[in-house]
Amino acid sequence: MRPLLLTFCLLAGAVWPASAALAASTSTVTVQKGQTLFGIARKHQVSVGHLQALNGLSGDQIRVGQVLRLTGTAARPQRQTVGQPNARKPRAGSINATVQGIYTVKKGDTLGHIARSHHVSVRAVQRANAMSGTTIHTGEALRIPAVGQAASPVTPRTIPALPPGMEARRVYTYATVRPGQTPSSFAARFGTTPARIRQLNGLNTGQAIVPGKRLLVPRTMALPVPPNPARRAISFRRVTVRGATVQVVRVDLRHRDVLVAPVLPGQSDFDRGATVSALTRISGAQAVVNGSYFHPRSYAPAGDIVKGGRLLTWGRLPVALAITPDNRAVIVGGASMGAGRATDSSWDGMETVVSSGPLIVSGGAVQTSYSRVFHDPAVFGRAARSAIGLLSSRDLILVSTHDRLSVGEMARVMVSLGARDALLLDGGSSAGISYKGQTMLNSVRKVSYGIGVFTGYKGPRYSR
Repeated sequence: MRPLLLTFCLLAGAVWPASAALAASTSTVTVQKGQTLFGIARKHQVSVGHLQALNGLSGDQIRVGQVLRLTGTAARPQRQTVGQPNARKPRAGSINATVQGIYTVKKGDTLGHIARSHHVSVRAVQRANAMSGTTIHTGEALRIPAVGQAASPVTPRTIPALPPGMEARRVYTYATVRPGQTPSSFAARFGTTPARIRQLNGLNTGQAIVPGKRLLVPRTMALPVPPNPARRAISFRRVTVRGATVQVVRVDLRHRDVLVAPVLPGQSDFDRGATVSALTRISGAQAVVNGSYFHPRSYAPAGDIVKGGRLLTWGRLPVALAITPDNRAVIVGGASMGAGRATDSSWDGMETVVSSGPLIVSGGAVQTSYSRVFHDPAVFGRAARSAIGLLSSRDLILVSTHDRLSVGEMARVMVSLGARDALLLDGGSSAGISYKGQTMLNSVRKVSYGIGVFTGYKGPRYSR
């Protein structure tokens, strides 16, 4: 049977299939039926505490039609309960806790971030300060309990007797509630509580945790200890290679606080595009390069995209960059996969996946044979080019040029830059790259999404 024809266009855009959703930042959002404060915070990639502070909320109750601010300065709480502690004084603890000290809440802090930075659990901080929720306010003084102090009747799972070179890391992933499991027994599998499961998934108390439901859960995983950083987390250079002027962003994935992830322009699905400069502004990423092929009208990407462990789109592109939550990167697939695509299970354990192609460098050698998915002549003509390459599993380069190159010439450029493996991205009028907020090359047209590099990332890590 003849394989399904995929037509790519480097100058006018490219192909197809399905999509799912992720949100970008806006100034306000109107609450819809069924939404929760946690769900809105997660969708717009801000903390619950941030939303509460901006909108003067003392709890997590919101109503349909309510307009919530996502940016700006904090508002005064709408109400305070009797006996609420003064925001500038330490809360009275419910236990006679041995404390590390007193921490004053700063703008943008969340209770989770404060707990992690002091190597204690959120529950331990809550008990030390007689807190029943996670609401905190700028200027509030919190007692920080001593490390190792008992905090919760639920004991987080640990991995005993780790071999040398391994460490236990908290990673968030999805799990399905098994037949016969109650909310309590399901939560206990992951060393947590039903309330925390509901919070992670934006569920209110009326929404059941029932068998068959797939939910985000915390896991303690044994992962390799990352090697010491070899250089700065991110750097940029403009260099002439084989007669072409290329912009190169190099990323050291040995830094624990580096995150590489797709950046999207729309609030729902991939329903609108944005230039590389706009994606940089929207995402706040330290570097952005344009992503892969997409439909020129719907902006639906042509291949699989995984962000934060969630499969956002799937397609038939057989090659992809895949990155684990502990920042080990690999480019998988190639000509041997023919017209098929990697199976969904190929992304198990991955936090970020971006499908593109063709694979132009493998094992340090220029590739001249490609998957038959890539057979449109437009892919192989001379055009502006973007590519992503690996010098090692911990060294990533994002490359873009507005010089008109063939696929083979771009492959030789990537080899000259030291790439062991390299993947072609969309090109032509889609090619663009930015660094530290500055657009080095802007895409002429709007693109479906970009690949962003974030430094100083302190948020949760995810695994598919």
